Amino acid sequence: MTSYEWIKLSWNKNYAPHFLPCCPHLDNPNMLLLLGVPGYASDDFFLSVFSKFGEIVEVKSQPKPSAIPKFHIPNTSKFFCDSSRSSAFRCVFVQFLEHTALSDFIKAAKMGMSYYISDHTKPLIGIRKWASEHQMIYPDKEELRKECEEYMSEFDEREKLKLQREKEMAEIPDEDGWVTVTKSTKLEHLLNLPKRKRKTMIKRWRKRKKRCFIYIHSKKEKIEKNH
Repeated sequence: MTSYEWIKLSWNKNYAPHFLPCCPHLDNPNMLLLLGVPGYASDDFFLSVFSKFGEIVEVKSQPKPSAIPKFHIPNTSKFFCDSSRSSAFRCVFVQFLEHTALSDFIKAAKMGMSYYISDHTKPLIGIRKWASEHQMIYPDKEELRKECEEYMSEFDEREKLKLQREKEMAEIPDEDGWVTVTKSTKLEHLLNLPKRKRKTMIKRWRKRKKRCFIYIHSKKEKIEKNH
């Protein structure tokens, strides 16, 4: 059974603290898991605070704990935010470079640790936070258009590389002499056929699909009658 250590986290000394349970991740000996992290504690805050124990590879937030957190997928969008920017309570994964850094943190946590947000960062709270979130509802049209165009250009480039890779797989045989048939190469082969042959193959596929649908439907009716 995993044993948890506890650290105190609050806005400043005058506020009641949050008690955060933390423990090493079961599937990664260099990773620390923090639970019940409040929204005012950002990922950058943990990066700056925990870096004194050793070099940190990355800090990642998720709504719930998971076996394998999705690292190395940064979201820099201003308008299409992921769950790591949520203001609700969440869990935080801190990936240390070396296991000794995590061990030093656990030893310090056993002795008792208290962190105050106001000593490290100045996040927005109260009316200022509400006003900032309200302004984000109405994005700048030019910035939004630019971000969408950049995303679509990157998407088109990825699709182009994907089609090129599939085409190479279909043209170059493997060690046993087999080639890989993909959806795109299959469609390309169909389009290169003569018009009459292409129509014949399409009709054959439609009949096959219809036959499969009738067979599944008849099986379903028989099962319902038996029950």
